[in-house]
Amino acid sequence: MPESDLRSADAATAPPDEELWSLKIVKAKTGLSRSTIYAYIADGTFPAQRRLGLRRVAWLSTEIKAWIASRPRQFAQGSDAVRR
Repeated sequence: MPESDLRSADAATAPPDEELWSLKIVKAKTGLSRSTIYAYIADGTFPAQRRLGLRRVAWLSTEIKAWIASRPRQFAQGSDAVRR
């Protein structure tokens, strides 16, 4: 199968809202520091990055969004439980 056919097949199966996010964007979306992100990856509690090149990595936006959605909501909304 020609390479162009492989790329179009991959594009057809990818979700339409899928993006690759840089570390800068992941930090902004999660509120985590670089060291915390990599510590969570090492613990297996955060999605692993994808290597794009020798010095470039990115995360799938859907994986980061799913991780954010899995976090406890009480802290994100400033509930009384946090203030006590």
